[in-house]
Amino acid sequence: MEDIKHVNESLSRRGFKSCMVPDGQSALGTALGIIGGGSVGIGGSLTVKELGLYEALKERGNAVYWHWTDGAAAKARAAAADYYVCSANAVTRDGVIALTDGSGNRVAALSSGPRNAILIIGSNKIVADGREAFMRMRSAGCAGANAKRLGLHTPCAEYGECDDCTSPERICSVTAFFERPSKGLENTYVILVDRNMGL
Repeated sequence: MEDIKHVNESLSRRGFKSCMVPDGQSALGTALGIIGGGSVGIGGSLTVKELGLYEALKERGNAVYWHWTDGAAAKARAAAADYYVCSANAVTRDGVIALTDGSGNRVAALSSGPRNAILIIGSNKIVADGREAFMRMRSAGCAGANAKRLGLHTPCAEYGECDDCTSPERICSVTAFFERPSKGLENTYVILVDRNMGL
């Protein structure tokens, strides 16, 4: 719990609207409260899937766009929604958020997409610094596990380690470190969950 408190304070100092919650159910309730009746775009995220956010939003009548359920065309609509929800691959103890994407949709949305972004990040993604964040993103447990889940033939999926491949199926083509919220958005919320969430 000390780690997550420290990260929460670091994120707040950097200008992120950060809070801590004890579990997934609390994270879901917090996200729903922030979103209200707004439209929502969702980036590729096992964390969001685990929470059941898509289903909860659809059930209460929000317009929701997610390429995992609605097809590739939903990416453009997601980027124009009132809120964009995703997770991150890592967050450092001093409050830097790290993401890596295949197509850059999450990175783009968090840079200059919807007016508001919500990142839901489990405590398993807390790392010491930027070097560890980069190593985590390229690890067998993160990129490798995700590539394997998607049935891709990349070195990280097949051999369990990154070799900075040139595979056309590579899923870590666009990498970004957010040291502060982007000026392209009005609000960047972070919900830190004191549980392991996602990869």
